[in-house]
Amino acid sequence: MTELSIYNDNSPRRLAEEISARTSAAKPVFMCIGTDKVFSDSLGPRVGSLINDKMTAPSFVYGMCRQNITAENLDFCHKLIKRLHPDSQIVVIDAAVGSADQIGSVQISDGGITPGAATNKNLPRVGDVGIVGIVAERGMADFYTTASEKERLVNKVANFIADAIIASSGAAIPTA
Repeated sequence: MTELSIYNDNSPRRLAEEISARTSAAKPVFMCIGTDKVFSDSLGPRVGSLINDKMTAPSFVYGMCRQNITAENLDFCHKLIKRLHPDSQIVVIDAAVGSADQIGSVQISDGGITPGAATNKNLPRVGDVGIVGIVAERGMADFYTTASEKERLVNKVANFIADAIIASSGAAIPTA
């Protein structure tokens, strides 16, 4: 597992390199988990929508704003994606919680992810490569975080991940 901070200037390039190294020559399929109804859980759909809107080379992206993959349809969607793309790796993107100093970090690992672990949901492990963005502190309600602060953080992490995914396909990483 590799952890990168969205606040480090070379991290988008490093994440793009990690994605390229972990995916085979065939185009990966992106499965973006979460709901756009809750800021902290909207990371996946935001990344999915950004990839879909910005990617110049066609890619299969499942889970976007207004087309969410959530706990209710996760197993069905994962099985469907595997059936439609049997030879493709599935890169799963989701929000996560961590320690206070990890907020704003992105982790990439082999073997996919187990969504809902932080909320004690019993969901299956999905995907071949997992990318999680840490957007909240483990065990803490965000009492002191305003909605606009949370939205800014989730948008920053979403853009960071989406730009790295797009760069891993050969495009240049956008500059701020």
